[in-house]
Amino acid sequence: MFLDQVAIAGVLQPNASDADKERYVTYSGFRGPGGIPTAALAINIQPADAQFTALNDGIVGKTFKGFTLASGVSDGMRLTISGTNDSYIVRGRLPYKFMMQHIELVLFKD
Repeated sequence: MFLDQVAIAGVLQPNASDADKERYVTYSGFRGPGGIPTAALAINIQPADAQFTALNDGIVGKTFKGFTLASGVSDGMRLTISGTNDSYIVRGRLPYKFMMQHIELVLFKD
């Protein structure tokens, strides 16, 4: 699997100064080399085709597929791509356990 991008994961949490607002904070729950906690994960992001977009109630041009080996990604996380600062919201995940184990993500461009 060609994981050509690095994404920084963020999770939505209540804002400490204003209880009516939420904000994304960096999620450091992934394990990097040597088991060191990190917020970075290797990922490959591709534009979704029309069928995938329709099945996931997406919008053409704003729906993407993501492929990663990181199992801790969950719905609602924001993934910000290092270098381009493009951000995507995770709207679904499907683990594949055959051949090469990986996680397929449904991403909507933020």
